Amino acid sequence: MDRLRVVTLVALGLIATMLFMPISAVLAPTAPAAAAPDVTAELAAAGFGPSVPASAAATVSSGPNVASEMATHALSAAHAAGLSPNKAFVPRPSASPGQVAQAASQGHVSPLYTGTPAPMGLAYYGLKEGAGGKVVPSILNTTSLWAQVDTQGTGIQPLDLFQSSPDSYGIQLNAVATNITLFGQPGYSFWTQNVVEYYAGSNFLVLVTNVWNFSGGPLSGNALYAHGPYGTNAYGALGFYYAEYFVPMPVTQPFNLSLYMNSSIVGGRDAVNFTVAISGPGENLTLPYDYVVFNSTLPNAAPLTVPSNYTADGFHYNPLGLTNDFEVILGGPGGGSQADLASADATLGLAYWDAAKHAYEPTPAAYSYGGETGETVTGASVAWNSGSGGPGGLADYGTMTTGPSILRGLWNAGASMGSYPLTLNVKPGNAFEVFTAANNSAHLANFLISESVAEPGVYTSTYWLPAGEYWLGVGLSDYQPFRVGIDLTGPLTLTIHLKPDARTGIYTPLWAFTNNQLAAISSSGSGTPTSPYVLFNNAHGALPPVFGLYNDYVFPVFPGIFLMGTTASVAADRTASFTTQTSTFQYPGPYLPATNQLQLWFWNVSGVALERSMISGWFGGTTYYPAVFDTSNVIFYESSGNLIAGNDFATEGQALLLFSGGTIFGSVNVGGGNNTIWGNTFTEQAAPTSTLSVAANWSGLAVGMGIQVAEENDLIYNNYVATPTTAWMLPLNLYSGTPFAYTETWNISVQKASVVHYAAGFPLVPLKGSIVGSRLQGGNFWWDYGTTNSYNGAVNPLHSLPYVENATTLILYVYGPSYYYSTYLYNGGDYAPLP
Repeated sequence: MDRLRVVTLVALGLIATMLFMPISAVLAPTAPAAAAPDVTAELAAAGFGPSVPASAAATVSSGPNVASEMATHALSAAHAAGLSPNKAFVPRPSASPGQVAQAASQGHVSPLYTGTPAPMGLAYYGLKEGAGGKVVPSILNTTSLWAQVDTQGTGIQPLDLFQSSPDSYGIQLNAVATNITLFGQPGYSFWTQNVVEYYAGSNFLVLVTNVWNFSGGPLSGNALYAHGPYGTNAYGALGFYYAEYFVPMPVTQPFNLSLYMNSSIVGGRDAVNFTVAISGPGENLTLPYDYVVFNSTLPNAAPLTVPSNYTADGFHYNPLGLTNDFEVILGGPGGGSQADLASADATLGLAYWDAAKHAYEPTPAAYSYGGETGETVTGASVAWNSGSGGPGGLADYGTMTTGPSILRGLWNAGASMGSYPLTLNVKPGNAFEVFTAANNSAHLANFLISESVAEPGVYTSTYWLPAGEYWLGVGLSDYQPFRVGIDLTGPLTLTIHLKPDARTGIYTPLWAFTNNQLAAISSSGSGTPTSPYVLFNNAHGALPPVFGLYNDYVFPVFPGIFLMGTTASVAADRTASFTTQTSTFQYPGPYLPATNQLQLWFWNVSGVALERSMISGWFGGTTYYPAVFDTSNVIFYESSGNLIAGNDFATEGQALLLFSGGTIFGSVNVGGGNNTIWGNTFTEQAAPTSTLSVAANWSGLAVGMGIQVAEENDLIYNNYVATPTTAWMLPLNLYSGTPFAYTETWNISVQKASVVHYAAGFPLVPLKGSIVGSRLQGGNFWWDYGTTNSYNGAVNPLHSLPYVENATTLILYVYGPSYYYSTYLYNGGDYAPLP
């Protein structure tokens, strides 16, 4: 039998005509209904319906959450102490009461992530598959763990704009050291993390160590007897965890990375230590870079002689309501963040020290996702293999490729070995591809999560997936969606042409990474200044839930608009709101507004006019003030020659961010600037409605920011800015943290409002008039000009020029506790503010 199958699929009319005849049509799709005026049913049948995935809804819990509250407290404390919250690699929320009860009734724990996004990689939970698909729990203790991640080819490249570092992600080795002794009392548990934060575009990495108290309650200030040289005072003010930050070092891809964590006895006390080994082009080092010695003994007490263990426990959740497991995962770069991977090519190994064999052995079983950490990724498909070729010679190992992040068991946990290429020749090429793994086999039922996960076609055309049965939905706004069942038993190629159909409206985000892809998401235009592409804006309702996903720290997965590298003229005019559901998803969903609006991202673009749009944006749980994470409603990164005009920003946190690119070892002002921001209104929404009160330590309310800039030579005038903090111009490169004195223009000479101006490259958008209806134009309207700002204390007396919003001393953390920069809000000034 020829295992290479090539199939063509074409969507014709409202009846999607299937020309697909699989060799084993286990998942033959149901014939679609006849044409109807309402296309809602067709969207649902293709996997783009309005219903909430059961896997996500099942985790909702409205009660307090120990782990999440501990993490939020630590993030707030880190920020208050002048440390960067993104160097706290936080735990995920605790098991819900329903999950705890389920574990008690079934006799074993279950991995707590039940839907995307999740930390992707390898994890061992003390669970494996027994006879008849039965789950067999056990307890495995060891004094040492080793993980290896070997990137191949171009390695791993994320594309996210959540932390001013669109090329960064984290690799974590995580485990819980159990039965640690403190002050003569055994039984304490500590979660230890050996983390590499990697910046793929700039080719450098930072080493980070976190040690969290998983016994419950704060970490005593004298719990540690000694620690590494960079962790001085890092835990004292934070209450729950210790952290160390190691200065960045240049490392290029591909590289082989090994992470070690060891439990030992030092001076009669419990201790853990952390080592990293890196080899690659130009690098070859082994660095034992951190250690922690616990205050285990009392005066005159006998010293400890037996080290504590790292424990994988398949029977019980730990005191914090999390699994005790071993895991090596990829996640966002700290602070509970999310990273979407544009490319992934790596092998992964996870091993424990077998004292009897005096060797590292692969874990007895593995899952494709972690269960302890709160940082997540999407766009990484994990399978497994055995034999030669594994990292460090391990017999069983994981393979990571670009693709859907499906949560499944791997070796000895349900999935067959290996993977096959599924090549999709889709037109338009920037359509979204939604994969749903079938979960109807007895031996898979306990391990495979049946969920829909979306992968943008702009990232890749070939996915390597484990053998099995899948539903595949392909769709793009203003095109008829298509769905097909696949029994993947070998290499498979599908050709799918979507038919334009404006009646479907906007049901996917709008993404384009080339000028040619812009035409597929535009209703008119040819891409010139006098005939710009006009992006679709005919939304009929909320987006399907698969595009409204967010992680446990409320970082969204998808932006609503994402343009990268385009230079053609584009008009995002009266753009759609890209509304999604939020309160029905996982914790902390009930604390959020019932709906949210996806962000708009513009990365390394020119010629974009964002105009006449109502923009609300994303409300998240950790919008710290001043902002740490870039959950801004609209972000322009490394982009020049764009126009933002006539928009109404009703923000729920941060409205508009423009910042230039940068590198760590080299130039710090790469691209960005020379944009025009005119005629926009910036206000803050009233407290968002939710099914529960918004948590007090979620500070997105009453501290909203209108304009934030860290780039050169923008022209910003005739805007009405009424957010609590009006504007903030940073004195440093936001990407690298390197000091930089930017020059911005916040006004034009005062002149009659009837004078017409045009931004270069935008002849169709006249800029004239006054946003406050006066006879003159020039400068901006600032709500607190002539007042004392009750939110941040800024004093701006009337007739005192320039208006500067000079208020607060902000400490920005760069690398290491001794590197700080002081700044103030809104560097520069408006010499012609509107009355």
